[in-house]
Amino acid sequence: MSGPSAGPPPGAAAGPAALHTVEPGPYGIPVSLRHVLDGALVAVKGGLCHVGALGTIRRETARAVAAALPAAEASRVSGALENAHHHADTSQIAAVRTDLETRLRPFSRTVLHDVARALEPQGARLYLSGHLGIRIMPPERTVAAGGADREEELSGLEGFLTPRDAHIDSWFNTAVNSVNLWMAVGPVRSGNGLLFYPEAYRRPLRHDGHTLVPGQRTGAPVDVELEPGDILLFAGDHLHASQPNSTDQTRFVITKRLCVGPPRYPSRATGWVPYEDPRLWGTRWERWATWRSRLTPGGVGDVLRTARRGLPGAR
Repeated sequence: MSGPSAGPPPGAAAGPAALHTVEPGPYGIPVSLRHVLDGALVAVKGGLCHVGALGTIRRETARAVAAALPAAEASRVSGALENAHHHADTSQIAAVRTDLETRLRPFSRTVLHDVARALEPQGARLYLSGHLGIRIMPPERTVAAGGADREEELSGLEGFLTPRDAHIDSWFNTAVNSVNLWMAVGPVRSGNGLLFYPEAYRRPLRHDGHTLVPGQRTGAPVDVELEPGDILLFAGDHLHASQPNSTDQTRFVITKRLCVGPPRYPSRATGWVPYEDPRLWGTRWERWATWRSRLTPGGVGDVLRTARRGLPGAR
């Protein structure tokens, strides 16, 4: 099979059957992140409810909607945003997304910490990322209605409000031993979620920057569905793509990342983000929480890139 597009080809493998599901129990969330890093796709049913987070996220979303829309329209939008495109245009939905990045950032840190603590013992220290992805994707037809002007307005929001083609996260800035938490605030359905290419996992795929070079064998895609409150755990080094939303529901998920063991960054990444040691949170040493990330070739490379940008004449 040649390089994948963002949408599934005819006869693509359907995903729910290919997904491992677990339910939180009285002793926490029974998931081995080593299993996830070996390529497993794991859905934690009701994971956001287990840590008491779904209600808070929906309340903050309702406040962001009320700030962006006229009162009459805002009252008709659910806190899970499935029907947002019926009452808000794309620029208003983008404003809600931007507002939520601020509203939910401190709380999302707590959510990630609570999920990490609820996991079964992992046999390795977990490092937590400050990354927060607010991913609100309206139906493609509503976004396309704006034409070329709308495309320019939404540039830079690929993967957050518009689809992103197949990629691996460490091509950007994440550690190769990172795990993504893809947390469904509303329902995720076939036609508006993620596609994965499990056969391509850990293959030496050729890429130009963030773009997969066409013509490589990737195997059949796996399509994942989630219910509100579910948390999908997957390795950031899975080849994956967001589907153009062909449904009549706006899809709303929030993403966070953690790292199993000290972060390891690829040499060809185009950027760098740190992961924090949560043992230092709330202590006098909190400012040093990212030290394991900074004392890596990736961290040193980021310092050098920043220094070069500050030199006279640098672009």
